[in-house]
Amino acid sequence: MPSREQIETAVRTYVEAVGRQDLEATVALFAEDARQEDPVGSTPNLGRDAVRGFFERAYRATFSTTLTGPLLVTGDHAAVHFVITLPTDGDPFVVRVVDLIRFDDDALIADLRAVVD
Repeated sequence: MPSREQIETAVRTYVEAVGRQDLEATVALFAEDARQEDPVGSTPNLGRDAVRGFFERAYRATFSTTLTGPLLVTGDHAAVHFVITLPTDGDPFVVRVVDLIRFDDDALIADLRAVVD
């Protein structure tokens, strides 16, 4: 099981990579057999290639990410709260996200479920 420090580093790296729309850096954080459900209730993306496809589509938009809450870690799981901010002609559009992430022994994302508001 990865250490708390490894998990915290991986989560921060993930949020930063998503905010930069850095496809390669984002996908590299996922295990080959990862499962991603974003948002919860949608059809899960199974495997790194499917995760790549999700982010290729997501990164067509311009946005930034900001950590907004504590990073919680229990065992091999982490919960992180952040916001995605999309610029508009008026006030920015803000999406609140809580990701529940399970890591494998190599500190790669094995399962990610996003609750989006």
